[in-house]
Amino acid sequence: MQIKRDYSEPFFKKDKGRRRSGGSRLLFFLGLFFGAMLIFILANFDQLQVTAMDMMGLLPTPTPYASTLATEAENLAVDGNLSAAAALFEQVVQQRPDDVDYLYEYGRLQIDLGNYARSESLADHCIEVSPRDPRGFALKAESLVLSGAASAAIPVALSGMEIDGSFAPLYSALARAYTDTGRLADGVDMGLRATELDPYDVDARRAYAYALNLSNFRDEATAQLEQAISLDPNRVPAYLELAYQYLAANRDQEAIDLYNVVLSQQPNNARAMLRLCTAYRKIGQFQRALDFCEDAAAADPTLTTAQYEVGRLRYNAYDFRGALESFTACTTNDPSNLECTYYRGLSYFYLQDCAAAWQILREALTMARERSGTEDAIADIREGLIAIEQACPQFSGQAGDLIAPLEGTPTPVGAPTPATSEGS
Repeated sequence: MQIKRDYSEPFFKKDKGRRRSGGSRLLFFLGLFFGAMLIFILANFDQLQVTAMDMMGLLPTPTPYASTLATEAENLAVDGNLSAAAALFEQVVQQRPDDVDYLYEYGRLQIDLGNYARSESLADHCIEVSPRDPRGFALKAESLVLSGAASAAIPVALSGMEIDGSFAPLYSALARAYTDTGRLADGVDMGLRATELDPYDVDARRAYAYALNLSNFRDEATAQLEQAISLDPNRVPAYLELAYQYLAANRDQEAIDLYNVVLSQQPNNARAMLRLCTAYRKIGQFQRALDFCEDAAAADPTLTTAQYEVGRLRYNAYDFRGALESFTACTTNDPSNLECTYYRGLSYFYLQDCAAAWQILREALTMARERSGTEDAIADIREGLIAIEQACPQFSGQAGDLIAPLEGTPTPVGAPTPATSEGS
């Protein structure tokens, strides 16, 4: 049987309606899809924008919470990286400027760094924010006493005790303040009370040791510092203080070991380097002493004592040019430093620059006469002026009444008489 087809009509003619129906449904579902996408985008626009910016590297770094920064700072401080810890705490107090917990901890860190003006400022803000919190008073009292204002620290600490008479740091501050104002027995009593109130407070034991030491109870002071280190093996100031005690008791190698512990925790601690210099000089290892003093001066060019010690070691080794460099750096840091001034003048003398030596020693003599307790310095300066007068003809007879007549040819301390110079 042959089937005839009408080729004027398309194949599957009877599906024609179904195809139109399927296309409508497709358009309907596409509309639903794009509508849902639009609703989703509008509902989550902020998050999608953040994600897109993050993918393109345009998203700013999020600021950590203050608590996260504070925890990280505390960990850095434990590891001995006090400067980095302070930088983080600065961010913490910027975020939470009125949080006494953070202000107090940051202030304690500033004390360890020796930034007493900053710690006092933080203490004042603590008191302003929370006048009934003893921590602000304790922080301010300790800042004052460590900056040399012991008398001013006493009423501040006593005011804090009126708020909380059992807060150990107030007694620690008073222990130092009373000791520094000559009330040694009161200082010892306050230090003991601080350790009784908080036996685990390292700073209480340090303050008690300070009072004991200046009251000539040195063995007891040493024991307190040893206890402090056992409580907190990372407390660098306690190591420095205990090492000093050991050095004074001729336990030199133990002191050196402790200074090396400090440097293992804080490799750039200039004061530890300076103390090692002192220790090695004490036991006669002058080259090692010089190395550590030079390291201390390089680590902290503003540390005047290091510059002076380098100068003295070079001077005693007859390296007058090197000594002059160090004494000049010292007087640049501190123009009022008498020892660096007159040793600078003596160095010029041994370098045969009579004019410079004469001028600087005259200035040093004026400086020394304006101060008390400078008799030894005045004697050294006068000997230097006499040596210049006798070695340098252009200054012959010019000393006048500056110097007392001495027999023979005086020689400035610590070096041989140089060859006579006809000029400068």
